[in-house]
Amino acid sequence: MRRPAAALLLGAALAFGLPGPASGTAYDAPAAPAPPAPGITVALDRTALDTRIGQTFTFTSTVRNDGDETLTGLVAHLNVLGLDPSVYVDPEDWSSERTQFLDPLPGQDRDELSWEVQAVSPGALALYVTVTAKQGSADVTTSKALRLSVTQARKLNATDAAPLVLGMPAGVVLLTGLAALRRRRLR
Repeated sequence: MRRPAAALLLGAALAFGLPGPASGTAYDAPAAPAPPAPGITVALDRTALDTRIGQTFTFTSTVRNDGDETLTGLVAHLNVLGLDPSVYVDPEDWSSERTQFLDPLPGQDRDELSWEVQAVSPGALALYVTVTAKQGSADVTTSKALRLSVTQARKLNATDAAPLVLGMPAGVVLLTGLAALRRRRLR
């Protein structure tokens, strides 16, 4: 019977009276995701937006302290997520200020943060804001997503412009000729 190396090492450690694997190793059940930071909620002022590449838009997140104690050292961060595997997202291209440090937030109070974003990639995307403390627990609170639908900006190319470039002067000549013809008939 073949035994994995980890099992052999565990058996040897137990045989020599050495302590077993530390908590958090492969022998423990996977850790549950961290719950949201106690007493913190994050909400966005909208849930969906349609825009075009190159357009800039803003939205607001509200960080609320539902507890009774003042919270200090809170940090909010804007995240951009592509919802389609073909969409490449570099969050730094979307916003130059993706991290904001909050002032102390008294219990039962809230702070509104404004985020300015420029649409860079076409496709289906999601923006969300996370909040955590600079020190202490690793708890992170996340807002619901702002769903984006970004379309290509329509560009006028030479093929599309040809009818306008040729048609406008022809239209002016035609109208001028009709006006001259009408003047002759009225005389």
